[in-house]
Amino acid sequence: MLNQTRRALQDFDNQHDFERMSADILNALGYSNVEPMAPSGGADGGQDIRFREGDTPGVAFVTLNKNIRDKFKRDLAKQGDEEGVIALFCNVDVSPTMKLDFAKEAIIKGYRIEVFDLERLRSLLDSSLKDVCRRYLHIDDAVAARLRSEVTKLLRFLDAVPDVSAPPTLIERMLANKIPCRLFDLLMRYEEKDVLEVPGIGSALSKHLTAYYKFRQEALRLEDGLISRIGQMVRVRFRAGWLIYLRYVIMRFGGMSKDAVIAGGDFLNYDITWDDAERVFVELSSNKPVSSEVADLFILHEKLIQDLSRLATEA
Repeated sequence: MLNQTRRALQDFDNQHDFERMSADILNALGYSNVEPMAPSGGADGGQDIRFREGDTPGVAFVTLNKNIRDKFKRDLAKQGDEEGVIALFCNVDVSPTMKLDFAKEAIIKGYRIEVFDLERLRSLLDSSLKDVCRRYLHIDDAVAARLRSEVTKLLRFLDAVPDVSAPPTLIERMLANKIPCRLFDLLMRYEEKDVLEVPGIGSALSKHLTAYYKFRQEALRLEDGLISRIGQMVRVRFRAGWLIYLRYVIMRFGGMSKDAVIAGGDFLNYDITWDDAERVFVELSSNKPVSSEVADLFILHEKLIQDLSRLATEA
């Protein structure tokens, strides 16, 4: 059975991306001063990439040309006679005999050669360079496949996935739609680069990480501000009581009527009354900066929900 990575390399048809991938491979392998010479196209004088191996200068020949012998000869002929190293990147198998011929021809001009042919690239991309494989070949490795599976289950079969999230804010805990929070917590179990490089959906997942973190920070800041204001407006002098007022205020800002809140269950304590809780809400809602901050936060959360609805069709 043909290896998926090998097949994707054989079918690679974008010379510019192949050069970018080759540059990333050189960087990943520890070469320095890696510099693609014409990443957007144009003449490069037979030097697709320049780099250094320690103190030794290097040049990379990068090609999707299946006639690798002719391509190598043409690029080698453009090089001056000097000591250095040549890295040959191609998506065909180079036989041991051909590698030996290339090495002899390179030595005549003062160069040593490293051949990154189809099978060597396959080996690197399937082992130590899986992130490069995901980025350019759009192939799931074990980590990406597991992450994609968990995301898909959460977005499509929410009730089948146990909710173990414990958000730090009361606002997050009270929101009816907890998918944005639960996805954020799921993604936080993975490295950022693994999230970003999930083929097809990595960019959207990474954006959700950033957007939800911003939402959580705004929720924390808003809650702290509301609790501080509530503490100045009520007779209760301890935080547990202020949190009761905060819960009522959040429900009212979220669109519930006073009667609906009362009908939902009695969570009052410490001699707090529904009328006094309503008084606090009315005063806070009449404060335009406060009401605007709360409204903006709910709008931000609604946008997160809408973005995830689109993502669910792609995962």
